[in-house]
Amino acid sequence: IIEPLFHSTSGGRTENSEDVFSASVPYLRSVESPYEKNAPKLHDSAKISVNDFIGKIKSVYGNVNINPSNLKEKIKLGKISEGGKIKTIIIDGTEISGREIRSLFNLNSTNFSFIQSGNEIEIVTAGYGHGVGMSQWGANGMGEEGYNYKEILKHYYTGIEIVSMK
Repeated sequence: IIEPLFHSTSGGRTENSEDVFSASVPYLRSVESPYEKNAPKLHDSAKISVNDFIGKIKSVYGNVNINPSNLKEKIKLGKISEGGKIKTIIIDGTEISGREIRSLFNLNSTNFSFIQSGNEIEIVTAGYGHGVGMSQWGANGMGEEGYNYKEILKHYYTGIEIVSMK
């Protein structure tokens, strides 16, 4: 019996369980999720002033030496998951998880990027939710493409068997 984790929208590819949670689970592997085009939160963006962006980061990571003129050199991409989401970023030498940044800025997912333009930063996200297991919008899209429930479940839950529990 599996724990059928699910989320709203993967942004194109689901996550391996260990990239989001603590344990590797054989049926919770990263898979393509190409049928999400109708998902209402497939893409999102939010704009924040550079000073508010820096303030939020310093409110939790007060030791980082960042200011409006050095952001581009002080923020570096760390590790990326197999599903394409941000596992870590490095801010002034401090490694911060993508989950922490997602929480800090109330983002839809850990598939995000920062775009600085003058005194403003746009945070762009793809997907909605933790990304592990079945994408609800991806499953809906597969159904619309003619896949049946068994094909959908076997796609999102790798290597499972569907059996009767009589």
